[in-house]
Amino acid sequence: MLDFITTERKLQSTLSIERYIHTMGVVKTALKLGNLYGADSYKVHVAALLHDCVKDYPPDMKRRFCKEFHVEVDDIMLSCIDLTHAFLGAEVAKREYGIVDEEILDTIKYHTTGRKNMGIVEKIVFIADYIEPNRKTFDTLEEARKLAFEDIDKAMAFILESTIEYVNERNRPLHPLSVEAFEYYSGLEKN
Repeated sequence: MLDFITTERKLQSTLSIERYIHTMGVVKTALKLGNLYGADSYKVHVAALLHDCVKDYPPDMKRRFCKEFHVEVDDIMLSCIDLTHAFLGAEVAKREYGIVDEEILDTIKYHTTGRKNMGIVEKIVFIADYIEPNRKTFDTLEEARKLAFEDIDKAMAFILESTIEYVNERNRPLHPLSVEAFEYYSGLEKN
């Protein structure tokens, strides 16, 4: 069982103030969504708390730990090193925080790219990361917040579509997992 107080203190020392505030906003939002959708509150809490545990590591440290810990990252992630934080974060959650539950680890691992057929905890943290209350306002935020509490799969499709548009507009590398996830969740809407 994860000691939340100790973990929060540790995160305060490893994350920037802004990232810590974001993390706590994700926790609060994820717990609300978890309650609404009947998810395991412990798993939601742990995954939300640790989702960005390595986000503020410097790029060279992320590369080094990915190699040292044998974290499987692809060329797209290496070309946009910030994408590695989710996959590396799952490994660090296992090694440094003692997390062994695969659902929690997968939630951390896929909270940035998404993937098709995500479990309920995965969807909750993915969405909470996008809509948490400390996010600066942007065009699609209010609609995403509304959908999150109405239909979790529609919220997934909407957020993935918005993210893909954002990435494409900025000519950043788009991960195939995000495209697959969008196709999956937008396909559910049509059925």
